[in-house]
Amino acid sequence: MKFSMLAIAATALAAGVNGFAGVSVPTKNVAKFGIRESALKMGTAVETDNMAALATAANEARGLAMDSIAAAHSGHMGLPLGAAEVGASLYGSQMTYNPEDPTWINRDRFILSAGHGSMFAYSWLNLAGFDLPMEEVKNFRQHHSMTPGHPEFPNSEHNTPGIECTTGPLGQGVANAAGFAASEKMAAATYNTEDHTIFDHHIFALAGDGCFQEGVSAEAAAFAAHEKLDNLIILYDANEVTLDKMAEYTQSEDIIARYNAYGWETYDIDGHDLAAVEEAISAAKASNNGKPKLIKCNTIIGKGMEETEGTNAAHGEAGVPYVDNAKKNIGLPEGEKWYVSDDTREFFKGVQAKNKAVYDEWQETYAAWSEANPELAKQLEDAVADNVPTAEEMIASIPDLEAGTEATRVSGYTVIQEISKAIPQYVSGSADLHGSTRNYIDGAGNF
Repeated sequence: MKFSMLAIAATALAAGVNGFAGVSVPTKNVAKFGIRESALKMGTAVETDNMAALATAANEARGLAMDSIAAAHSGHMGLPLGAAEVGASLYGSQMTYNPEDPTWINRDRFILSAGHGSMFAYSWLNLAGFDLPMEEVKNFRQHHSMTPGHPEFPNSEHNTPGIECTTGPLGQGVANAAGFAASEKMAAATYNTEDHTIFDHHIFALAGDGCFQEGVSAEAAAFAAHEKLDNLIILYDANEVTLDKMAEYTQSEDIIARYNAYGWETYDIDGHDLAAVEEAISAAKASNNGKPKLIKCNTIIGKGMEETEGTNAAHGEAGVPYVDNAKKNIGLPEGEKWYVSDDTREFFKGVQAKNKAVYDEWQETYAAWSEANPELAKQLEDAVADNVPTAEEMIASIPDLEAGTEATRVSGYTVIQEISKAIPQYVSGSADLHGSTRNYIDGAGNF
């Protein structure tokens, strides 16, 4: 394969030094991958040719984001440009997914907590082969398009494959990801057997400085650590910028220290060093130590657009006038909009083939598991297909309550028990108030 000389040079730099000197990598008591002093030690790391392909794809994803936001005259350029290497690693190397079956139950999940940077998701979904045509990428932020301003879970208005949940309110995606991770752990505990593993995927989320300022992410992080959700990997796009000002005007905390205190495993890397990103994500995936993972990716917001990069002006669409010059500077062909090279398309065909092999092997495992565990298989298939009794059928299955006066919470408790018998996947939760709310499912156990 042939790749841009800029990409190959960047790959060579990454093998020996910290590729972008403008990124400050703190020296905290965390796993360090920011400065490359030797070849990758981990067997899961991609080879040099693949690193060049990933670097090329990162710049082409930057180009897609720039062109779409410029066409819409609206959007947020900073994150798609600043976190391009993170996207390349996730979709080009680290995540397991099948674009032909985007709802495969054992796929890795990606959630863009910083939903304003939605062109990040759309660029990578297109490159990765999901059914998101380039025409829809060009229709970014247009009414009825598949590429709304913030990612939206497939619904009657937007049917965008690969979008796992609607995001936009900062921090909510971190909480969503913790919920997804808990769901995977519950599914694994319920359906995996000694002979067959049906669920063993990871949950990835990309969050920005604003996400970590929100209380919802703090509560979710504490929950994730307490529940030992080591299948959860949060990538922190740490560019030190918010919309109105540099982040130093509104925050001064050490987020790594906070997450260490929660009980997370933390990493601190140069988010533009592909080798460092690859190694950190590989290490996080391999660490089954009961700790969720936070990877702080120190990045330059709007990377590649010299006029605005590293400033709060890069956050939104202020860089639109500089798009053509920025694309030229990162090695993209002059005058070509929404450019994706044949080599990048070919590279992602290889990624798809690798993931399809994993998918096919899983299908064989699932078939064997299903044959050995027909009742569990039916329960799971009913849950996935949302096959539940009708309201009338559920009501008919609930014994008539004796006439008399009782608190509605007591009546509700009786009804919940009957519903849980009719719907095995039914769950109930309470904020340490089961004794009061009476919504505990007898015999179901605790998460």
